[in-house]
Amino acid sequence: MSAHTAPSHLHFLTQPKGNGAILFSMRGTPRGPELSKIGTFDNRDEPQLLAAALNGLLQGAAGALARVHRCSASLPGPLRKAITDIAEEIEDAHGDVPRARAVCKVTRAVAESLEQPNVALFSTFRTTACGDCPDCGCTADEDCAQCSVCGRKGHHCENCGTVDVTPRAAYVLHRELRDLADKTYLAAHDSDFWEDSVPVSAATQSNWFLLHCARAYDDLAADLLAGSIPVPRCLAESVLLAYAVPSIGGRRAESVSTDDAYQTLPSSRFDKDWEFAVYGSGVLEVEDRAYELLEVDAVEEDLWDEWFKPYPGVEPRDETRGFRG
Repeated sequence: MSAHTAPSHLHFLTQPKGNGAILFSMRGTPRGPELSKIGTFDNRDEPQLLAAALNGLLQGAAGALARVHRCSASLPGPLRKAITDIAEEIEDAHGDVPRARAVCKVTRAVAESLEQPNVALFSTFRTTACGDCPDCGCTADEDCAQCSVCGRKGHHCENCGTVDVTPRAAYVLHRELRDLADKTYLAAHDSDFWEDSVPVSAATQSNWFLLHCARAYDDLAADLLAGSIPVPRCLAESVLLAYAVPSIGGRRAESVSTDDAYQTLPSSRFDKDWEFAVYGSGVLEVEDRAYELLEVDAVEEDLWDEWFKPYPGVEPRDETRGFRG
């Protein structure tokens, strides 16, 4: 396997050992993927968070390198150096644009095929908005709900506030996007099957159109697996995100919250504050044009290119990523 055509590290995962765990790297070799041991930990939280941060780094998530250094700062020297060396190797790969594209493509494919281990990836999202507060001394690992200065939800502290997307909220949103993608792929391949997985404006379109909508759902879900809040890169992604988010609250969120995987993620008092995420912070809000297309009865064929054309100034998705089978 050429170092310039495919990534060495494909995925990071942990294996329990007693009360602790072992951190592994799945590496690409000429013989196929192989597991390489990085180190043994006395607890299970540290390696899980490191695996999540390293997987985010593989996929180019913003702030992932800083998370790796933060998670490894308190480790013994040799183990910290091993992880730092791996992080630098990944960063070097991202410096080579063709290789960086290969890294993202392969590692996202691996991540999507390993559903259960990927739950740890959502741990990279914040559970609290506290962090190095100069007024009260809160730190990033504490919840300021009990702080006498910040008060509940940080309303009395200008440095604290509501978390936009928590680990558990990211998991719920990912599940919704993947479920909508599944239904849309099925509708594209089976004309006798139909569920409300796309807006009415897209419901009467061709199988080609539905396939691209299904892939757009997958692309938004993949952003979450990289530790990033989904930011639409084309009109279709904006429309579909606007269609998906309002349906998440209520019974849908309650159903997903019973999953064992959901329960393993760090909890936050902001886990179910969808109204703030959509209408308050604006992190999941999309442009007015997208909301207009949610209301129309159909999309004319001459608008198809507009739906899937990348927004100006935004890095487009990998054109060779293909579709799910």
